[in-house]
Order: sequence, then C-alpha cells, then structure tokens
Amino acid sequence: MAEKGFAPARGRRGIRVYARLLMRAGLALWLMLGAVAAQRRSATLFQGQVVQSGKADPEAQEKIDEAFKAFEELLAVSKGAAAMNSHWRVTLASWRNAQAAWEQSSTALPTPVQGLKRCAAPLATARGMIERADTLFLQARDSSDPMRAVELLGQHKKLLKQADDPLKRAERCYRAVRNAYLKGKKLDDRSPVKLSGKL
Repeated sequence: MAEKGFAPARGRRGIRVYARLLMRAGLALWLMLGAVAAQRRSATLFQGQVVQSGKADPEAQEKIDEAFKAFEELLAVSKGAAAMNSHWRVTLASWRNAQAAWEQSSTALPTPVQGLKRCAAPLATARGMIERADTLFLQARDSSDPMRAVELLGQHKKLLKQADDPLKRAERCYRAVRNAYLKGKKLDDRSPVKLSGKL
C-alpha cells in the first residue's frame, strides 16, 4: 500500500525534473541564438567601419587631390596657349611641367577619379593642335614666299579655332568627374577636398 502511495509523488517529481530540463535547454538555445545574432551585428558594424575608414584614408585622399590639381593646371595652361596670339606659350616651361605633373599623378589614379583619364583624351588632342598651330606660325614667319606664308597663317588660325572644341569637352568631362566625386563623398572636416576652384 505504501508503494502505491509514493507512485504519484515520484511521477510528479519526474515531470518537474523533465520540465526543468526543457526550460534549461530552451534557455541555452535562446542564449546561443542571441549570441549568433550579436556576432552578425558586430561583423556588419565592423565592415561599415572599414568602409568609412577607407574613405578617409589620407594617402588615397592625397592622390585624389593631386590628380584634380594636376588636371586643372594642365587644362588652364592649355586654354591659355589656345588664346589668339598666345600659341607661343607652348615653348614655356609651364607647358611641359603641367604635362609632366599630370602624367605623374595619373599613373595610379584612385578608383573614384579614374574618369579623369577619359577627360585627358580630348585635352591631349587640343594640345597637339596648339603645338602644330605654333609650328605653322613659325613656318609662316620664316617663309620667303608671301603667298605660302598667308596660307600657313590661315592653317594656324584654323587649328587654334578647332582646338577650342576638345578643350571644352575636356573641361566638361573634368567638371562631371569632380561633381560626381563630391556627391559620392561624405564631406567632413577631417578630409576636406583641396580643389582650387579655378575652373
């Protein structure tokens, strides 16, 4: 009779033990899932920090600034030489130095400003025209044939006028690349864009 009386008590204890085990297992599973989620959030946050720090990389920013400055100077010098009676500027050191500075800064352009290489194509075309125009002027000046001299001067003026179109295309391209870069960049006081704003 005594054993029958203890049977329900043992059953209840067994149920309570089983319930505790279920609760502990559920709690452990909940904690594990929470830890995994926290790790994922942490990884995402870390990736965002890496991207942000990459945007503010001083070395990359310096290369970008140098590229903009070099192209801007090359364009300004070229436009100056394309003006009427200014073709002789192709003989100045500034003409060569501006080209050398651009070539140096464009050897490894950062991704955000690689479009500047596209802008350099029409600018190179214009510079070639200006240099040929200067050569034609010198030939006309040194010619002993007046008719030939007039012909050469006509070609000289025509080339300078034709150079105006690729110069404008180069400037429009430059402005588009610069504006796209500025829109895509989150400006802050720690990494200002150092553009002179001449153009």
